[in-house]
Amino acid sequence: MRRPLAILAAAAVVLAASVAAPTPAAQAAAATKPPAANPYGDPNLVSMFDGTNLNGWTQAAPGEWSVVGGAIHGNGTARGWIYYNVKQAGTFRWIFNVRQVSGNHAPTVLIWGTVTPLRDALSAIQFQPPNGGHWDYRPGHNNGGKGEFTQLPHTKIPTSSWAQCEIIADQATGVARMACCPLAPGAATCKGVEVLDFKDKTAGRVGPLAIQVHNKGIHDEYKSLYLESPVVDNPGGFITTK
Repeated sequence: MRRPLAILAAAAVVLAASVAAPTPAAQAAAATKPPAANPYGDPNLVSMFDGTNLNGWTQAAPGEWSVVGGAIHGNGTARGWIYYNVKQAGTFRWIFNVRQVSGNHAPTVLIWGTVTPLRDALSAIQFQPPNGGHWDYRPGHNNGGKGEFTQLPHTKIPTSSWAQCEIIADQATGVARMACCPLAPGAATCKGVEVLDFKDKTAGRVGPLAIQVHNKGIHDEYKSLYLESPVVDNPGGFITTK
């Protein structure tokens, strides 16, 4: 009986190995699986800007924005916005890099606005990266949003150098939050800290994501812009603060 038992034991080992080990096809598929095409490791993020032209973006007026050095550049000709026209979003994750080349007002981005009708600042909620200033441009508001915004304490981030910011927004709850951090020279990412929270359940809506120069003479730049909507990876949470 010893020989049959030995044969059975050997067969069991072979069977277990074949079950545990991935097949050659599975190994090949894993080896060829494309990595996320962004520095954040989230394959659901979609690039909003290719670094060469403004395709996919609509300006408030021709000539207010251009592409300079691989970045969307505010030309400083007038107060105005440029919005992403490929997709509007209500619940989303938006990541971008920002710096101010020159100007006297913090950079500004707009969420939950509208282009119909078209009003100043798209009637939107304004976040001011990277340090968390804010404004509420909705009709009947047009104020600093007292009671809606909470600025969180943090080490002030220079606006003259590149910073990374992430905004996460939930249309249903009216909650939007922003985390930012200074980018070291040559770095693709940094570890963000939360700088601004907004909450007003009546504010959430599907609308354009826009960047804005607050007034004439400001030269702000944006690059590495990514959008995730719907949010698949870590809904409701930042991915840049880890």
